Amino acid sequence: MHEYLAENDPHALDALNHFLNSSIYQNNALEECYKEMILACICVAAGSSQPVIANHCKKAMAAGLSREAMLQGLEIVTAVMTTRTMASGVMALMEADGS
Repeated sequence: MHEYLAENDPHALDALNHFLNSSIYQNNALEECYKEMILACICVAAGSSQPVIANHCKKAMAAGLSREAMLQGLEIVTAVMTTRTMASGVMALMEADGS
């Protein structure tokens, strides 16, 4: 995506980079390890590629987050996504069944 924007719409790429940097990396309300844990977890939920997720996991642990905390974050996002997936299916079944 970044390469495509760089070639076809560099102004959009600049705007995107500015937004990402100001919202994630220049705001220091959260410690770096938690920022990276959140990024890894939201990337899981968004369906990002495994190397992207791994990169955020590595950054989180390099910034001091324990492997156990990173795993718990991933488990929490998985639990929520699983629950939402199941709820969508059950609600559709209820609608189809007239319940």
